[in-house]
Amino acid sequence: MKRAWLFSPFLLLLAACGGSGIQPLNVILVDGIGEPLQPLAAAWRVGPPPSTSGLPWNALPTGQSSWGLPLLANSRFQVAFRCPSSGGTDFYVSLDLVRSEVGSNLMVRCPVAYASPTAAVSGTVSPSLGSGTAFSARGALSFSGGSFAGLTAPSGPGREVAVFGDSGGTPHFGRTGPVSIPPTAVTVSLSPTNTLSLTTPPAFFSYAGLVLSTFVPVDLVPPNWTGTGSPQPVARPSSLFGGDLFQFWTCHGFSCVILRKDAADPAVAPGASVSLAVPPLSLSGSQTHTPSTLPTFSNIASGGFSSNLNFLGYAFFLGEPGVRYWRHFLSAGALGSATSYYVDVEQAPGFAGVVPSPGSSVQLRATAFAGDQPLSALLAARPIPQETFPGHTLFLDRMWPVHLEAALLQGSFTW
Repeated sequence: MKRAWLFSPFLLLLAACGGSGIQPLNVILVDGIGEPLQPLAAAWRVGPPPSTSGLPWNALPTGQSSWGLPLLANSRFQVAFRCPSSGGTDFYVSLDLVRSEVGSNLMVRCPVAYASPTAAVSGTVSPSLGSGTAFSARGALSFSGGSFAGLTAPSGPGREVAVFGDSGGTPHFGRTGPVSIPPTAVTVSLSPTNTLSLTTPPAFFSYAGLVLSTFVPVDLVPPNWTGTGSPQPVARPSSLFGGDLFQFWTCHGFSCVILRKDAADPAVAPGASVSLAVPPLSLSGSQTHTPSTLPTFSNIASGGFSSNLNFLGYAFFLGEPGVRYWRHFLSAGALGSATSYYVDVEQAPGFAGVVPSPGSSVQLRATAFAGDQPLSALLAARPIPQETFPGHTLFLDRMWPVHLEAALLQGSFTW
């Protein structure tokens, strides 16, 4: 009876429409390694926002990590979660979507909180490395020699540690395979890597790395690596399997491209050549707000995306550093042809704290996305632990092969 009461406004709408065409949606709240989280507050509503001009927000029960929403096939809806706090800081995530844009599952990721505790892991490696890095799903640790100690890793079964580094001038890579932590001591056997080549435009900040199927990110190039316009060798480990991902990106200013490929794809086989180009992307808009409401975005416009990609939507980030952060995804179908947008998450039960304090210094970021994969595939896939571009790409950083283009915009002001 309580659950029916939670959905009662929507059930009345279904009754008025005859109740046909219902497509249930399973919404799951997870951390950065796909483990379920229980929110501090949760809410949903149907129809275009704000709630003052349509149906109200409805609270969802918080003692669980998944919810079934009864939605009409083409209905527009919003979901919002107050994630578990971390270090006294509050985190909120919300999405505005059309039911036909998603499949049967919608996986929503909290940005900072994790379900499992961590442990400090030590390890021995063979052969020893002149310089190397040990990686887990929750941390990375530089070391030299034949051992390391103090790597932060999540506890529990199915964890993994990977090591990448240089031995005798040759790149070496090794992984433990799935292990249980504790125990907190591991042994990693390393092998010389093959190579592939990556071409990115001259002087563009670029990246090449892996995300193992066990959520372990591995950097294959040093920080601040830049393109030359010519092929550059990138280590290509042999001990990779389907479900492991290669991740490449390059940026010029605020125009970026992200390419993720399954390790079993011939496009990233040993000796393969990968090339990234970034078209000149654009994103513009303005915001207004009152001290007690989230921003209203006006004159939203973006463009320049490659013609073979489909526009996916916008991500927004509003942060009062050290106090509260709000992340929101607005899909292309939800925005439609409109150029202004406001969603009243602050009116949802338990979400009044999402609005920054008057007089505080805040950060505002926006991102426009186009991609070669449907939104339904991306939003149902497991998350990638590390946000590719902090404050911008959280919602679409997923364990799914994809070619994304992203136009970034950011600024700061006093609330």
